[in-house]
Amino acid sequence: MLVYQGYLRCLSLQAEDARKWLRAGIEEGRGCRDVNLVIGYAVLASLEGRQGNFTQAFAQLAEVERLMHVWDVPPVYYLSVITLVKCELWLAQGQLELAGAWLERLGETYSGEQPATPPECNPQLPYCIELLRALLAGLEGRTEEAERRLRTLTASAQQAGTTLPASYAQALLVLLLLQGGRESEAREALGNCLQAAVGGALLPLQVLLTQEPEWLREQLAGRASCPLQRALQERLPEQSERGVAQADCLSGRELAVLELIAQGCSNQEISERLFISLHTVKSHARHINDKLGVERRTQAVARAKSLGLLR
Repeated sequence: MLVYQGYLRCLSLQAEDARKWLRAGIEEGRGCRDVNLVIGYAVLASLEGRQGNFTQAFAQLAEVERLMHVWDVPPVYYLSVITLVKCELWLAQGQLELAGAWLERLGETYSGEQPATPPECNPQLPYCIELLRALLAGLEGRTEEAERRLRTLTASAQQAGTTLPASYAQALLVLLLLQGGRESEAREALGNCLQAAVGGALLPLQVLLTQEPEWLREQLAGRASCPLQRALQERLPEQSERGVAQADCLSGRELAVLELIAQGCSNQEISERLFISLHTVKSHARHINDKLGVERRTQAVARAKSLGLLR
């Protein structure tokens, strides 16, 4: 129950409370050798990864794997769950080839012609695998494949009555559609996300809170006030006075990259903070330079400040 309480707080974006409950649940599980504590470690590792604490995230996974060995637990009960979270972390770090190799193996095992039964601790594992495979396709520029996977996943999860994987897929679809300039379709997909999040599951929408905050702010402002809308608005970054130049010049994600460039972050650091690949960071940097009419990062920062895009 303690781990479950922590998981619920993760879903509602209460990171610090979630961390406390998860650690308490893990301690209790260790005391009685409860194999299900693998979920507590996996959720905690995922939480650390979303906050950029990759060393701590991998340490959590290493510790639970060590415990499973010590307790002589068959790998079928835990290894796929740990591997899935590793893939999530590798994608966030931009290690696409490594993540892709393991996601392919997981997909063959749990979504192939003769799929294995998912472990009891994560019956939604096949949906989670497919979600990361769609994310990988998007990061590698295979946008049509990514969209197809996300739409198929949404339909199958909804048909099975599994709403959370569908919410994650819809949120990633919103981002993909925005990147492709298909804003009307993105608004429709956002509506589906918000409807699914009414119960308080905000975590699927975190990708929009971090990567498209200004667009999300505009969409929420045009909707009727409700607890969900207010909860999301409270978690949006503070709006700065950027004037009309932002709307005409840089996208929300490009602006996020530019702000980190202005802070002196390297491409690798930007990749880790925004959970995007190095290739995507470099593409955004080129687009920023092109739009601002400059050739170097320092020039882009100076130009952006003169336009009011940066303070």
